[in-house]
Amino acid sequence: MKTVITLKELAEADLRPYKEVWLTSAEALTESGHREDEMCLWRSNQAYTHDMLSEGTHDQNLHGVWLVVDDIDDPDQVIEIEDTVRQRLNTLNLQGEFYPAETGDGLASIG
Repeated sequence: MKTVITLKELAEADLRPYKEVWLTSAEALTESGHREDEMCLWRSNQAYTHDMLSEGTHDQNLHGVWLVVDDIDDPDQVIEIEDTVRQRLNTLNLQGEFYPAETGDGLASIG
């Protein structure tokens, strides 16, 4: 089951238990297995342990939180959300990578 929070809840959310922050559409949340409208926005530097990598279970053990976005294809909206997430992560002193390379065609080229 996915942990979903709203953008309003983000301001007070404790993101420390999560290793990834995802953006998703409302449609992707309602359809099982729908991943077209999902994008990994941020991944913690502490996402993987040596044991997880050697066992090949890293994808199964990452705890993520999903933020519902009105239009995931709107670069302005994504950048605005990214700024908010950056501020929250900074407040919690969490380090990581935005648009991690594993996402392939993410929005790393925006801006």
